[in-house]
Amino acid sequence: MDNKGNQTEEILYQDLEIPEIVWEKANEAFSQIHMKEKKKQKHAVFRIPKAAAVAIICCGILGTTVAAMEIISVYRQRMEGMEKQEIEDLYQLANAGEANSLNRPFTAEEEERYQALTEEYEKNGRFPEETLAIIAAAGDYSGQSVAIAADTRTIYLPRKALSDEELLEIIDFNHKMTYSIYEKNQERILAQGNWESRMAEMTDSEVDRIYLAYCASNLETGGGFSRKLRQEENQRYEELNEQYENEGVYPETELDIIKTVDEYTGTGAVFCEENSTYYIPDGAVSDFEFLQIIDFDHKISYCFDRIHYDIMMGFREDYPKAE
Repeated sequence: MDNKGNQTEEILYQDLEIPEIVWEKANEAFSQIHMKEKKKQKHAVFRIPKAAAVAIICCGILGTTVAAMEIISVYRQRMEGMEKQEIEDLYQLANAGEANSLNRPFTAEEEERYQALTEEYEKNGRFPEETLAIIAAAGDYSGQSVAIAADTRTIYLPRKALSDEELLEIIDFNHKMTYSIYEKNQERILAQGNWESRMAEMTDSEVDRIYLAYCASNLETGGGFSRKLRQEENQRYEELNEQYENEGVYPETELDIIKTVDEYTGTGAVFCEENSTYYIPDGAVSDFEFLQIIDFDHKISYCFDRIHYDIMMGFREDYPKAE
């Protein structure tokens, strides 16, 4: 869009240090997802959550997403049921070094079973009986079973063929590490009490509402504002955007959404789905109206990030669809 409110910084994971190579591989792995929604998110700022990048590099793949809401609930309960100390330990491990690697590659048969078991883990709630062992250093590895060395974040595999239990322990570890990153960063964001905290406090229904409104809009015929902003308005918009992000200046109510241009009365600011345009009065635009637009623009970016992350984690079956 013409305004710059959608140039949003990463919200969920902005302070987590992830090597560039991880980002490159993560972007490649997510290319299919990006293509699916490319047209709809034409003007949105889309970024792969950093936790997702970590998970992808953890042995190559997290697996398919779940197919039924009942199973999502079981899987989500396992993640949300993690003890705080386990979350803390995995978060510290995630930030201790490079992304996970294996001391030997999976065999073709192991990789095939790994992917199949990942699907069972997410779809059928098939979890391991034990957790992946964490050892201090490579020298502590006994050569038996599977374990991860905390100093190098290398997952050690025995020479023998891996059992289903051992593969499930690795799958479980990858999912839990990803969730731990998410949880710790959510804690940090909420504690800040700033505009990012406003985003994190949005409910799923609020996220779906904005996502659907934006995706339903016709990006090919519109975008930006209903009229060209005057020089003074452009300057004021930039100043208010700065205040929104850095000084906690927010609108008291959300921007209204209309479906067709005919619904606009000529007063106030609204987002129109028909042509993906912010409609503003011909006369003066108030600071409050600009703040509503700035707030909506930031939320668009956030909603895309959050929904894609939830799908990757298996907390959603698919993208929201209009009823």
